[in-house]
Amino acid sequence: MIHRVKLYARINEGNGTFSRVAVAFHKNGRAIQPAGHVTGFLVRKAGKFEHVGKDLDAAVTRLRQEEALLNGDVIPVQVSAPGQRVRIVDAIAEYKQEIRTLDKSKATVLMYSNALDGFLASCHKTFIDEIERKDILAYIQWMRENLQERVKGGQNQTLRNRLTYLGVFLGKQGVKLAKERNKNGTSDPGLLFYDDLPKVTKKKPKKYDQATIDQLIEVADTDQKDYLMFLLWSGFRDEEVQFLQYTDFNWKNNTVTCHAKPHFGWRPKDAEERTIVLPSKVSQMMKRRMERPQQYANGYRKPAENDLVFPNAEGRPDYHLIKRLHAVAEKAGLNLKGQRAGHMFRKTAGSRVAKKLGLRAAMDFLGHSDVETTALYLAADDLGSKKSRQAFEEMFVEGD
Repeated sequence: MIHRVKLYARINEGNGTFSRVAVAFHKNGRAIQPAGHVTGFLVRKAGKFEHVGKDLDAAVTRLRQEEALLNGDVIPVQVSAPGQRVRIVDAIAEYKQEIRTLDKSKATVLMYSNALDGFLASCHKTFIDEIERKDILAYIQWMRENLQERVKGGQNQTLRNRLTYLGVFLGKQGVKLAKERNKNGTSDPGLLFYDDLPKVTKKKPKKYDQATIDQLIEVADTDQKDYLMFLLWSGFRDEEVQFLQYTDFNWKNNTVTCHAKPHFGWRPKDAEERTIVLPSKVSQMMKRRMERPQQYANGYRKPAENDLVFPNAEGRPDYHLIKRLHAVAEKAGLNLKGQRAGHMFRKTAGSRVAKKLGLRAAMDFLGHSDVETTALYLAADDLGSKKSRQAFEEMFVEGD
């Protein structure tokens, strides 16, 4: 458990290296400006460092806010009177508190927090009314230099997402982030022109062929096989598998339900719960899994009904669950890193249902809100199928 957060200064040593130095405080609680060439400040929490800008006062405010969150206190925000200028750091802290109060999911809070913390780290302004176009462009550049590309070719999508979250926040402060496409003139409201937004190439969703699936299953151990077979036949999203509990299964009916998990602060996408039918052999495989001891927070034991099905080494939700698939792929001589590997299993499962039962059934199975989404999601491979290739060959032979 984390018992404290700490503030550090990033010092340029002048020889191409940078060091982190803990910020000292006077007895009265006032921070002491560190000696040397300070390039920025960082707050350390949960073993990770977060950039919090170059202003010491703003960095200390952020430290106090994180300490308050840790202790369960109300976050100290500098309240502005009508007409008074609002500091960026206070507006961000207040907004984070607001979305937590509104019972947003942990994932939503994290996405907004990451976007706003990054903007705070890149922006040198103090007040909301000082934000201008060049500050947003500087944030885009900061993201390109500091965000790790998890999926090859997916960085621009990450940038667009974070700009969307930032735009929602700024809109609450009376600042319009992006101009509308048909109102793209210099006098139209908005800091960014439509063409300023990072361009995203829509990628064709892929699915596994049977040979690849067989190759993965063949090298998987018992636990890995449980995971792969559940992915393959449930169509669950990565997060849905992370929070899967044995209570979600109905062993009699061979069904599994994607439930909200308030005790984990998690809800399904679009807050839609759904129940799907599993092949009896897959359902029995999950039931047999309960008979094998696993590591949980209170020791190595057989799972209880309310336990997680695929926990991490501490018996808690495994936020790096996809690494299990990467490990199996590596044993099979395949490299799936940088690909949406788990999503490819979901696509495979959805395609199978659509082929047997139709698009409407696939929509319910995948948890999509409309059939058009399912049609677009599953249509990508149609022209590359064996049947389609054969049809093109026949058209070539037949001519007109």
